[in-house]
Amino acid sequence: MQFWQRSESEPLRLVQAIGSRHKGGAQRFTMRLAKAMEDEGVQHGFIVKRSGWTEEQMRKTRVKLHSLPFGGALDLMTPVKYPRILKEARANLVLTHLERATKRTPRGPWVHVARLGGYYALEDYARCDYLIGNTPGCLDYFRSGGWSDDRIFYIPNFVPELELGVKKARRSDYGTPEDAPLIVWTGRMEHEKGPDFVIRALADVPGAYLWMVGTGRFEAEVRTLATELRLNDRIRFLGWQDNVHPFLAAADVFVCASRFEVFGNVVLEGWSHRLPVVAVRSPGPEHLIRHGETGLLVPNEDPVALAAAFRSVLGDSDFAARLAAAGKNEAMTTYAEATIMAQYRALFDELLARGRVGKRVAA
Repeated sequence: MQFWQRSESEPLRLVQAIGSRHKGGAQRFTMRLAKAMEDEGVQHGFIVKRSGWTEEQMRKTRVKLHSLPFGGALDLMTPVKYPRILKEARANLVLTHLERATKRTPRGPWVHVARLGGYYALEDYARCDYLIGNTPGCLDYFRSGGWSDDRIFYIPNFVPELELGVKKARRSDYGTPEDAPLIVWTGRMEHEKGPDFVIRALADVPGAYLWMVGTGRFEAEVRTLATELRLNDRIRFLGWQDNVHPFLAAADVFVCASRFEVFGNVVLEGWSHRLPVVAVRSPGPEHLIRHGETGLLVPNEDPVALAAAFRSVLGDSDFAARLAAAGKNEAMTTYAEATIMAQYRALFDELLARGRVGKRVAA
């Protein structure tokens, strides 16, 4: 893809930065975006926090990579090398992800845009010229913090089709019968992501198996709950997987059970594999899913309703197929990579034409 063939004398020269070494949906999407920008030939560098999962994964790509400590007050390297990287790239636009890289981005001739996928502390973004939010709710949050409409923009996430060309995981490798209904959950094993909610619902879905793809601080409690409910024979804890797609490809149903989810990349991932998606009502899934058409939404903290949604999909193959087909269409149109990248193209052209904002929002 070569979207940015600008007629102006100065082409877009983009540098992106993320100051996180952790594993998670925000980091995974940032890598997707970096790869897409690299494919379009406009990215002149990508900066990551040194010695973390993000750097390890990005080293496997052809993206031009720089690493910095992005440390605290004793980090003397980042303030020196960060502006040097931007100047050597002749960057005219810097796109940052999460607060650490955003706060450490130096001022210069470049336009500074931050992309937020959550309701983060806005004082950490006060030095930015513009903000991008991945849901309309994010934009409302920006407005509540004093940002004007001419400086905030909505662009959702996407799942690249290239990630979907994978062989599905073999159920036999994970002690799961080929004919058993299979529910898959993915995410960080944290209370807010609702893994306990899914296990309680599984108790009322006879014969179904559950694959839990992820790990985190809440895992011990989740495993204890599975033991207490005598469900260990039908649950498989698969840990963190850098590539979740083989497991989604093997599923019959995907569930997003987050008690609070700003966007929900996992919904797009489930749709992309033509799976019926069942989700707990929270801002992201409610924005993405049309209940009864592209998926099912159930009340928060209601495992009985979640179990009923599972049974309605698993017990009616025609209904499941309709949900899955509609979700797949949504993923490949509204949230397709080409669609979203065209939105970034138009926005970046506009922002380069505008230039930097002279007066920034006060911290």
